[in-house]
Amino acid sequence: MRKLTVFHTRRTRAVATTRLTTVLGLALLCACSDSLPSNPEIQPPHASDPQLLPAYFPPVDGSANWDTISPARLGYDATALRNAIDWAGQQQSTAVIVLWRGRIVAERYWNGWTIDKDSIIASAGKSVVSALAGEFVRRGTLGADSTVSRYLGAGWSRSPSTEPRITVRHILGMMSGLDDSLKRVVEPGTRFYYNGAAYYQSFAMLQAVSGRTINTMSREMLFDRIGMPRASWRFNISVGEPGWVLSCTPREMARFGLLALNRGRWNGETILADSAWYTAAWRQAPPDNAGYGLLWWLNGSNTFRLPGPYQLPSVQGSLVPSAPRDLVAALGKGDKKIYVVPSLELVVIRHGPEADAGTGNPLALSQFDEQWWQRLKLAFRY
Repeated sequence: MRKLTVFHTRRTRAVATTRLTTVLGLALLCACSDSLPSNPEIQPPHASDPQLLPAYFPPVDGSANWDTISPARLGYDATALRNAIDWAGQQQSTAVIVLWRGRIVAERYWNGWTIDKDSIIASAGKSVVSALAGEFVRRGTLGADSTVSRYLGAGWSRSPSTEPRITVRHILGMMSGLDDSLKRVVEPGTRFYYNGAAYYQSFAMLQAVSGRTINTMSREMLFDRIGMPRASWRFNISVGEPGWVLSCTPREMARFGLLALNRGRWNGETILADSAWYTAAWRQAPPDNAGYGLLWWLNGSNTFRLPGPYQLPSVQGSLVPSAPRDLVAALGKGDKKIYVVPSLELVVIRHGPEADAGTGNPLALSQFDEQWWQRLKLAFRY
């Protein structure tokens, strides 16, 4: 059964007839659905203008309580938003969540999924690694421009002559210069190559600087602090290059997106990395790929490069033309998506197997991204 939650708000008797009609339409929409547990929207008199509402952070105690806000109150087109989510459901999605300033605007599940079901999010977890690395940079225990050999010792690659010049930033920016066997192809820092074997060295570095396993470290630094009790790293041996992948629930994906939207802060406390790190991570890192930062995909450039051979040519245009130019994204194989849009204060997540939106690159971007944002643009009215 498909589940939908698109929330509505109370109105005073002074509301105009047209506004009341919109709210009643939303109420009927909710009444026909099986709603998930949530708090009713809170609208104190002094905050009738949503722009006066501060950022909201859901409880970290594992409860299902999460404040909501209606699309109509934000000036969104509720019908267009419903249509966009309907369409996403037709593309094999298992979950979609939309947050504004941390409040749930819309949430829907398909194919038996619920708020408690977790599954791997593939390379979308790379952006979590970026935040973990950024925290150690903030603490001064990891140097972004220090060599990988400083933390792993000699011999971690199959290129002893090049290895001393490969830095942490090169690994996080997918510009190590190595191929999938960790042999040198080009000089480090000169070319983008989406290299899982090189990326997995980041886990060894994080464990080396922390002295803890990746799961213990992540739980202490992140999962327990923002309410991600089901999240865990799993060692995946079903891919060509075995390595760690993150498993979590859709709401946990949204929680991480909310943390990123607030540049590492949660309810006034710095949790993971800081604003300086997110500024660096959301800036072009590889010299030949304006669509990639430090384990984050970036929108708004004039060209970008996708995962593929070193010789793969650049694509003209921005990553997701219909999305806001400041959108940044954690993108995983099979169309796992965490979109963060600072200008609109939005977090949008999509979970599920590879979409049926046409051919694309299953490791990151696919046609789903653009086709969905064409529809979301109508809803968000930007």
